[in-house]
Amino acid sequence: MRYKNESKEKRNGVIYTPTDMADYLATEMIKYGQFDLSTASEVNVLDPAIGEGELILSMVSKILEKNSNIIINVDGYETDKTVARKTEQLISNSFPTVNVNIVAQDFLEAVETIDPKYQYVIANPPYIRTQILGTDKAQEISNKMKLSGRIDIYYAFLLYMNKILSNDGISGYITSNKFFTIKSGSCVRDFMIENYTIHSIVDFGDTKLFNASVLPCIIIFSKGQTTKPESVNFTSIYESKDSSSPSISIHSIFDCISQEGKYQLDDGRIFDFSQGHLNDIAKGALWVIASNEMKNWLSTVETNTWLHLSDLGKIRVGIKTTADNVFIGNDWTGEKAGIELLRPLITHRDAGQIVSKKNASWKVLYTHTTISGKKVAYNIENYPKSKAYLEQHYEQLAGRNYVKKAKRNWYEIWVPQNPDAWKNRKIVFRDISEKPEFWLDETGAIVNGDCYWIDIDSSIFEDTIYLALAVVNSEFIEKYYDAKFNTKLYSGKRRYMTQYVEQFPIPNPNTREAQKAISLVKKIIAGCSESEATRYMNSINQLTEQMFLTT
Repeated sequence: MRYKNESKEKRNGVIYTPTDMADYLATEMIKYGQFDLSTASEVNVLDPAIGEGELILSMVSKILEKNSNIIINVDGYETDKTVARKTEQLISNSFPTVNVNIVAQDFLEAVETIDPKYQYVIANPPYIRTQILGTDKAQEISNKMKLSGRIDIYYAFLLYMNKILSNDGISGYITSNKFFTIKSGSCVRDFMIENYTIHSIVDFGDTKLFNASVLPCIIIFSKGQTTKPESVNFTSIYESKDSSSPSISIHSIFDCISQEGKYQLDDGRIFDFSQGHLNDIAKGALWVIASNEMKNWLSTVETNTWLHLSDLGKIRVGIKTTADNVFIGNDWTGEKAGIELLRPLITHRDAGQIVSKKNASWKVLYTHTTISGKKVAYNIENYPKSKAYLEQHYEQLAGRNYVKKAKRNWYEIWVPQNPDAWKNRKIVFRDISEKPEFWLDETGAIVNGDCYWIDIDSSIFEDTIYLALAVVNSEFIEKYYDAKFNTKLYSGKRRYMTQYVEQFPIPNPNTREAQKAISLVKKIIAGCSESEATRYMNSINQLTEQMFLTT
């Protein structure tokens, strides 16, 4: 008995696995594994988050195809007792000769007592941030596994494989791809490089194989550190926005997972399939697909890099009110008219390339100022209309636990940033965007938390700012981002977070191409028609490529 080729609904952070994905993973584990199934009389298999058994059903089926006489011992862990019993019965009914033992317990609680006897460990662990599990549990996992920062529970599952795999064992995991490139994932990446041999990585990107906002990946690894970047087979699959190029029709992602090029599914979506290897295994390195061609391209870019965007000034996130419904709005008329502490607010609605769209009218009731260089809250008694309005929401504002614990005033914005810095010239950009949208702001407006901003140092020359604006809004920077970080979201969107943006390159401003680009940016800032701006940006795209790739 097998499940239909569809994902089940998420339960407690668990995302159930499509059958074709489970079959692919099991097949690949056997291919890369050191255990000789053809001659073995017995094999031990574990799923530490077995759920309804999709992965184990595939694993057992593929093992029996290699050796129909082998004794298979299946162990599993499942926190839900009812599910555990049903899964145990399902596997027994499907494969009567298999020895099955499903323990109704959290694998992370039991792992210290598990023998390192498993030749195959296959898993799709839950994708639950430890914060959801509670502070105490999060701290326990962090301390035990030496993790730091914002972590997910599946990190612990990955690391614990070192304790339960046999010396000839192999593990195949379906996880979120987030840990490839985020800072908190560096401890996991480093541990795996130091303790495992990584054989294969498949980044399924925005293929939407699950009914959840998870960008999944498969990673296959065995015990013992021998990983070399060039020996890790890395496949990347992301939706293509280019429908003009010819594509090959397929029914399933798994029909061509080892191929390269454009493929179109029955639902009309087109995906780019890329093949390469792991880019780097140095401590802290991001896990990104690499090819010799792309490495050479990045090397040339680095050679022609004069500054990085972080050299322009401090990169900050916008304000966090933790009560946007109270502090932020675009209608401050009627009873709300005349409130004293209102300030213009930049949000993602203002986003544009080089200049903002200037079509938003949002404001924030900003309750902070600076006295003698120190950030403080205004004395609300001096602003009666602001006080009267905020008091209407007193219960909500005063009930914010983190505000109380920090002994902050009940009417404060939680993260106001530096009140003095808003008047400075700044580059603002969206956090999540399909294309880069960085624009210059000289209005003194406050930036909302859905955007980041660069507090430009006063020592930076004006032309350097304009050149930076040309580069970070170009098609070149999209290519650079994908090559360097490879961390797209759904529908081709990218995260323009500090850890990525700070590395964006700026070329020498004294070249002919750079001076032309600077001139075009000045024209856009001075004001021009939409068609002219489009024409100027097309020219900037060509010039930027030349600035970095001309040796």
